[in-house]
Amino acid sequence: MAVDRKKFRRFTFAEYVEYLKPYVSKVKFSQVHVHGTWKPTIADYYKATDKMKIIQAMWRFHTITQKWGDIAQHATIDPDGFIWEGRSLLTPPASSVGYNDPDEDRIHPFMFEMIGNFDVGAEKLEGAQLATAVKLTSLILTMWNLTDDQIKFHREMNPAKTCPGSSVSKAPFVELVRNWRNAAMSPDDANKIIATWLSPAWFAAGTKAERDEIHRLANELRKASGQLE
Repeated sequence: MAVDRKKFRRFTFAEYVEYLKPYVSKVKFSQVHVHGTWKPTIADYYKATDKMKIIQAMWRFHTITQKWGDIAQHATIDPDGFIWEGRSLLTPPASSVGYNDPDEDRIHPFMFEMIGNFDVGAEKLEGAQLATAVKLTSLILTMWNLTDDQIKFHREMNPAKTCPGSSVSKAPFVELVRNWRNAAMSPDDANKIIATWLSPAWFAAGTKAERDEIHRLANELRKASGQLE
């Protein structure tokens, strides 16, 4: 009997930012779990004519062999830096035993995979893929108000693993995330946006709800630029 093939959407980073926004009020991410697939490899990905089949193959392995209810991860970053949809963001991941936080309050980690074998001597995490991994980690931390110590490599949760790869050092990765967060919005740029766009919109708003939303957005800009905790 043929196995149904689940369809997965592919996003640019900007598209994924928009995709995430409605979930801020629906789920509370507690950590960011960083994984590398080991298999499929980057070479496997580029050999595939239909890239979705790579994601579907992981889904079949996770659901048929591993007996999980869905693909393990919430998102998959491909070697070109695109983000593929994974399991529902409302569902705890199949990240590592004892660390998935399955509960009834929709509080659980956000898990992503990076396609590739990043062990020493194999493939390299670099370029667009590394950039997206850094930006996505930073985005989750910022949108869900998490700190850098909430970034967890798979091998920290399961010492038998090298995941996301023995060539991927955590300290430099976290430093890249921190630098991206700090550089993503300067106080001057944030204040220019508030003064030029949000303040006039606040005065023109017709309801208290509209003014409250504009005030919230202004504070989010202040947070992104380090002016508010």
